[in-house]
Amino acid sequence: MSSRMVTALAGLALLAASCGGSSGGKTVSTAENGLLRVVAYDRQDFDADLYEAPAGEVKFELVLDGFQAHTLVVEGLEDDLRLVVGDEDVDSGSVSLQPGRYILYCDIAGHRSSGMEARLVVS
Repeated sequence: MSSRMVTALAGLALLAASCGGSSGGKTVSTAENGLLRVVAYDRQDFDADLYEAPAGEVKFELVLDGFQAHTLVVEGLEDDLRLVVGDEDVDSGSVSLQPGRYILYCDIAGHRSSGMEARLVVS
């Protein structure tokens, strides 16, 4: 193998390693001090794939990281909690949740189908 090819392969390996996974985002986020913070990005994604919270009254804070409007709802409880960011960078609210598994998503047309949903485990 020529030194030129070795250099090219090493460069490609370095490039692939630097790209990483989901742009450095966390995959799990846990409620801290009774607050579950969810960050919404313009790329129609949340900052984690999985959120964890204790059962009972769960306080949510939706934070906008960008310019595009987003919402946060809990599947099946859309009438109980709907946070909206866009004109405001932060919205908050709470909902009582029993232990179980839930889906969080953005209900703006096209956002959920683009991948803007995450799991929530309440224990």
